[in-house]
Amino acid sequence: MALRIHAIQTGTVAVKTAHKKLRGPAATRWASILLDPSYTEPLPILTWAVEHPEGVILIDTGESAAATRPEHFACDPAYSFLMRAGLLKLAVRPEEEVGPQLRARGVEPEDVRRVVLTHLHLDHADGLAAFPNAELIVSRREFEGQRRQPRGALACRWPSWFAPRLIDYRPEPLGPFEFSLPLTEGGDVSLVPTPGHSHGHQSVILRHGGLSYFFAGDASFDEQQMLRAEVAGICHDVGEARRSLRLIRRYASVEPTVYLPSHDPASGARLARNTTVTVPPGEKQVSGLQTEGAR
Repeated sequence: MALRIHAIQTGTVAVKTAHKKLRGPAATRWASILLDPSYTEPLPILTWAVEHPEGVILIDTGESAAATRPEHFACDPAYSFLMRAGLLKLAVRPEEEVGPQLRARGVEPEDVRRVVLTHLHLDHADGLAAFPNAELIVSRREFEGQRRQPRGALACRWPSWFAPRLIDYRPEPLGPFEFSLPLTEGGDVSLVPTPGHSHGHQSVILRHGGLSYFFAGDASFDEQQMLRAEVAGICHDVGEARRSLRLIRRYASVEPTVYLPSHDPASGARLARNTTVTVPPGEKQVSGLQTEGAR
C-alpha cells in the first residue's frame, strides 16, 4: 500500500491582523486584537488525512458549518462575546466539513483509526463528532490546561463521548526536540511538543522517502512566520512559542522538511509538490508517496 496524504480544507477563517502577528507587549495583545479594525484575507482551515499501512491517521478535525451560526457559541458566554465582537470570520459549508470531504476521497470516517489533535481550539476540534470510533489523541498538558483555564477551546461543544487518550512524551530526542512519542509501530510517525500557541500544542512528524512532513497545527500561521520565529498575536505563552519555532526551524535546517501549518494558503501546494522549507517550489519530488493539495 502506497502511503498517501490528503490536505483537506474545511472552510476558511479571517482573523484580525493583530491576531496573526503579535503587536506590542504580550500583556496588551487581547486589547490590540479586539480593537483592530482590519482582517486578514480568508485563510484555509486545514486538516490532514494520512492513509498509512497501520490505518488512517487524521490530524485535526477542522471546523463545522454550525460555527457560522451565533447560537453555536451560546453555551460559552466568554466565547460568545468574543465572536460577537468579531474575533473571527468563519465561512464553512456543510459539504466542506471533514466527514464529507473524506468520503469524496474514498475514505469513510469510520475507517479513521486515529485522530491526533494538535490542540483543542475550536477550528481544530469542531469536527470531532464524525469520529466516535477513532482513538483520539491529545497531549495531557493541552487537555488539562484547557479544562482548567480555557483558551480558545469550546469544551461545551465536545461530544459527550469525548474521552481522548492523553499522551506524555518520552525522553527520546528527535532532532533538536528533546522529547517525542512514536505514534506508529514502524516509528515513521511521531508526536513532538510545540507549546506556546496553546497550553500543550503538539506537532506531528511523518518521515517517509527521505522527507519529513511536519504537520505544525498553529505553531505558526505560515512558513515565513516560522522562519522568522515571529509569534502570533493569539498566544498562550510567548516565550514557549518562540522556543518552539526555533526548534522547528532547527529541525528543518538538518532534515528536508515539508512544513504544513494549518492556516497557510501555500501548505496544500507545498504538500502536492513535496516542496521543502529550503528548496524552491516545484523542484523537489519524491516517488512512492502520493500527495494532493487542498481542494
